[in-house]
Amino acid sequence: MRKNKRINRIITFCLVMVIVFAQNNLFGQEVSKELSNIEKKRTDWFTDARFGMFIHWGVYAVPAQGEWIMHSGRIPYHDYEKIAKTFNPTDFDAAQIVKKAKDAGMKYLVITAKHHDGFCMWNSKLTDYNIVKWSGFGRDPLKELAAECKKQGMKLGFYYSVRDWHHPDFVLHYEHLDAPGPNYKGWYAFPVNWTGGKVMDCGCSACVQNLPITKEQDPRPTEAEGADMNRYLDYMKGQIEELLTNYGPIAVMWFDGQDIVDQKMGRVQEMIDEMRRLQPDVLINDRIAWQPGMGDYGVFEQHIPGDNNVRPWETCMTLNDDWGYTHNQNWKTTRQIVHHLADIISKGGNLLLNVAPDGSGVLTKDYECRLDSIGSWLKVNGESIYGCGASDLPQPQWGRITAKGNVLYLHVFDWPGNGKILVNGLNKKINKAYLLNTKAKVKHQLLSSGQEILIPDKAADSINSVIVLEI
Repeated sequence: MRKNKRINRIITFCLVMVIVFAQNNLFGQEVSKELSNIEKKRTDWFTDARFGMFIHWGVYAVPAQGEWIMHSGRIPYHDYEKIAKTFNPTDFDAAQIVKKAKDAGMKYLVITAKHHDGFCMWNSKLTDYNIVKWSGFGRDPLKELAAECKKQGMKLGFYYSVRDWHHPDFVLHYEHLDAPGPNYKGWYAFPVNWTGGKVMDCGCSACVQNLPITKEQDPRPTEAEGADMNRYLDYMKGQIEELLTNYGPIAVMWFDGQDIVDQKMGRVQEMIDEMRRLQPDVLINDRIAWQPGMGDYGVFEQHIPGDNNVRPWETCMTLNDDWGYTHNQNWKTTRQIVHHLADIISKGGNLLLNVAPDGSGVLTKDYECRLDSIGSWLKVNGESIYGCGASDLPQPQWGRITAKGNVLYLHVFDWPGNGKILVNGLNKKINKAYLLNTKAKVKHQLLSSGQEILIPDKAADSINSVIVLEI
């Protein structure tokens, strides 16, 4: 009975709204246009920038086994606190980091302000578990980065993990995630047996072996023992206020580790409203909520979607296999990264490329040499990346196509041996065609299937040759 009354109220409300909008159709259109313009203004710089630097850096740089080491290593809570005490990155140089990003052709920078381990990389007033008060470092690297980003013309963003393995009121402990039961009334709201009977199914060796997380390893109270997620969310909201109040204009709030399925229980809209109040232009990624579609743009981790997406989006990607600093040597080549970048732009997205300073606060030569090579390519070919997006042409087998206005950029990954490439579906007149790096003209001819571009025998660039077509 109660359900039927609710349905009737909903139907009545919808009918009233239909009448209102029918009577005020013009007004409704103006409101929609205004909202669209606000959203577009907020994301314009983002879709022009196309390339940014992700920085994963924290206590986990000391053991050098990745940012999940507290969990995957089953490191006891208090032992991890002792590691945090030793974190003293005296060689950290914000000016050098920002310059390296800028020289690599990156237009924005996002750094981990707080990862899942709960350690704060700024001088938070809400906890002593931070780099200024807890470790011997005594400096605020976010403050130094903010000053350098302003000085060097780089936009700054903060990564913030909703998940927290250290805060006593974050009740979603991994040992409790499985099988809370269909009648459970707490915060979890996870499907029953979602981990398949394991502690967690994150893929780490400890989870594969189903190693438990004991009370000795994680002594924080459960909800039954007095933990209160609302207290944690108050803490999270307070830290967001610190980050958006004390460091100047912040371009991006990059959330991760959202384990609360119910938006209302996670107070998601409240958090968004607070960020909009503090900095109306800040971009918020969709990981602020469990459900896709929230925030200003979508995130794809370590993969590139097959098609163009309507809303702004970003692929975040590592240079080796790990986000946090490790000794992993499975490095991507400059050629691979540039091809990924062109692929992403050709589908209307951004690339947020990760680097990981070591425990002393510096980037190793493996990172530096790749960033330098990418920057060298972009100095010559950046026109085909910045401000570009998807074309309306099918993606070719020989590479990718990016577009800006009436100009097409052909990114030729695999230079053909027969001196010809076909741009399928292009039946418009070409006013001018040339190699981007040398400006040397190339010939072309219209076929029934599209435009055939006649190219030199040798590739114009060993990484990615770009041909410009002015239509």
